[in-house]
Amino acid sequence: MPYFQGKRILITGAGTGLGALMAEQFARQGAEVIVTARRRKPAEDVCKRVQAAGGRGHAMLLDVSDLERIPAFRDEVHAQVGPIDVLINNAGVVFGGEFERVSLAEHLNTLQINTLGLIAMSHAFLDDLREADQGHLVNIASASAYIGLPWGSTYAASKWAVLGFSESLRLELRERGINNVAVTTVCPSYINTGMFDGVRSPLLSPMLRPEKVVKSIMRGIRDKEAMVAEPRMVKNIDLLKGVLPGRVWDEVAKRTGISTSMKHWQGK
Repeated sequence: MPYFQGKRILITGAGTGLGALMAEQFARQGAEVIVTARRRKPAEDVCKRVQAAGGRGHAMLLDVSDLERIPAFRDEVHAQVGPIDVLINNAGVVFGGEFERVSLAEHLNTLQINTLGLIAMSHAFLDDLREADQGHLVNIASASAYIGLPWGSTYAASKWAVLGFSESLRLELRERGINNVAVTTVCPSYINTGMFDGVRSPLLSPMLRPEKVVKSIMRGIRDKEAMVAEPRMVKNIDLLKGVLPGRVWDEVAKRTGISTSMKHWQGK
């Protein structure tokens, strides 16, 4: 039996991009997918793709930035569908530009969605995951969780926070003896979904195909990996930063294009 057969998976931000593709691929493995988006039509369109792929689909409205509504949303999920087995915190936004030229509202919205909404969803649904035979929390972070990202400062900050939260919760669950819940953090470089149009990918880190990232995420869930990084060299960034003097690392980041990759961001 396929690993995802019969599992009930909730994906935030699944109306487009990586989330929509994940929903469809999980459905091909026999999963029941709760597709959430801020607008009804994208959620319903992806839900149709889920059903066409052989899975059961449910389209539900959710704006993770509305933190106070999340507990009520959980109750709606329980009433309309039932408790979940897997939560994939995929919803995210990015705003690029010179720090003071990006509006404060956009900076704060980045943190509200990418970090606070993710934490609130994890808090609301953790009991579901604990009651599942094999519960799984998947948090989509970024390769920028390891580095400074000029022209994307609050995006990087939000993903640093996601990585720290995910690792802390993973270790806490282990120390508490809650062994049926796995936590996986996903740290990809730039993905070709439209969010990062205009960026110049760093040396040795080409723009990623979303299909490849989804395949790695599904493998990571099956294997209960703590970390999924694409490309794999992302896992070596911490080691490289730790070995090199700070000024040398700054020069490496500049010469490889890390420090300037977001300079011409035009994404959505």
